[in-house]
Amino acid sequence: MMRELKVFRQQMGVTGLMDQQHLYKCQGTFVGHKGPVWALAKLNDMIFSASADCTIKVWDLSATYAGPRTLTGHADIVLALFVHNETLFSGSNDLTVKVWNLDTFKIDVSFQAHDDPVCTLSASDTYLLSGSLKSIKVWDRKSYSLVKTLPTQNHWVRSLQVSGKYLYSGSYQAVKVWSLESLEVAHVLKCKGASVYSLAITNKDIICGTYENTIQVWDVRTLQEKGTLTGHTGAVYALAVLNTPGRERLFSACYDKTIRVWNLELMMCAQTLVRHEGSVTCLLASGGRIFSGAIDNMIKLWQ
Repeated sequence: MMRELKVFRQQMGVTGLMDQQHLYKCQGTFVGHKGPVWALAKLNDMIFSASADCTIKVWDLSATYAGPRTLTGHADIVLALFVHNETLFSGSNDLTVKVWNLDTFKIDVSFQAHDDPVCTLSASDTYLLSGSLKSIKVWDRKSYSLVKTLPTQNHWVRSLQVSGKYLYSGSYQAVKVWSLESLEVAHVLKCKGASVYSLAITNKDIICGTYENTIQVWDVRTLQEKGTLTGHTGAVYALAVLNTPGRERLFSACYDKTIRVWNLELMMCAQTLVRHEGSVTCLLASGGRIFSGAIDNMIKLWQ
């Protein structure tokens, strides 16, 4: 029986400690990009993927046999995607941010956002936020005029997350918590010398993935550190939290080609998912499912 279970888990691309409540399995692969997949976003039944092939693809999950729609307009690698209020935003190595109309799938607005690649995007009802080298820029959601530039010293800002009244930014050795009312720093969480590559915010935790292979967790209310998750052997490029009835799981995507599934209550790894043929760069959690994108040009669905 144990031998059969081991074979089954290898076939499913699963290694590590078994989660007795749930075993995540690869349910499908989306093929179409001609370069690494760097970002994922979702609206209703549409999955958006951004790639080094300079395109964004739109995958309709309600149309089983339909191929993806391809959005073009960026002149270089598309690094960031964000969906808010039925609007798609994209950021690129071409230094621009583009605002897409999802009724026509055309570009409504395009502007140069930074002097360096746009690594990350987030939004609130009032602001669009973009991160790059040395700065976070705050843009008015109606006019897309620059409201303020938030300084971040001489470092890359690789992750932005809006939650409630705060903006969380990940950069060198710190997670900064900004007030969205004053646009000033409210708190700084130190990351023990680690460069922050990814963030996830829940109603309990602030979680960051680092270049130094670790994941650090703080209490979102007290800002006290809860612990460090270890096990990856490369930069943690992406984080996503999946909530299903009775269960919350953190997923982490890594340079080491794996996705790890973490039990945050026990602060331990429950599963390691191995199916991609290259570094896993981005994650999306939605509807009890996880989508992952990687350097192998593919997107995989896990459930």
